[in-house]
Amino acid sequence: MPSHSAHASSACTAPAPPTGDPALRPTLIMGVGNTLQGDDGVGVHALHWLHNALGAQPGIHLYDAGTLGATLLVEIEQTRRLIFIDAMRMNTAAGTVRCFEGAAMDQWLRRAQAGSVHEVSLGELLDMARLLDRLPPRRALIGIEPGPIGWGEHLSAELTGALPQVEHCVRDVLRRWTDETA
Repeated sequence: MPSHSAHASSACTAPAPPTGDPALRPTLIMGVGNTLQGDDGVGVHALHWLHNALGAQPGIHLYDAGTLGATLLVEIEQTRRLIFIDAMRMNTAAGTVRCFEGAAMDQWLRRAQAGSVHEVSLGELLDMARLLDRLPPRRALIGIEPGPIGWGEHLSAELTGALPQVEHCVRDVLRRWTDETA
């Protein structure tokens, strides 16, 4: 039973600025996946990698989203910048990392074969936020091609090897978003 937990979330949380001003809301980075299903848990494993690599940074909130659920909509509504990290079937070699932003992310999640094993798909979660007019203006999806998914708590060698590239993608997106607002 994977899931987000207060412990996982608080362990990866840097102090956030006050939430009264929407421009000051933190960047939310959600790691998605089931850590008991091997490579499916890559988003959560990446979150722990990022916690160690980035350290505590004000305004960046790392959140273990587990296998998703409609309750995560509350978290999404409260941010202006959102990054999802998840295993994605892209018909590429295991460990391939791709980043989709904004409209490209939306288009990727709407394709016919974008099925999800999660309770609620990323696309459905974002559609709920869109219907409520609470879709974060800045959003990205970092997808990692998984190897075979089955019972196990460890990532394959290919996905473990991809974690530095995931970090690079996250840093690149954050840098670009910061430059665009400066």
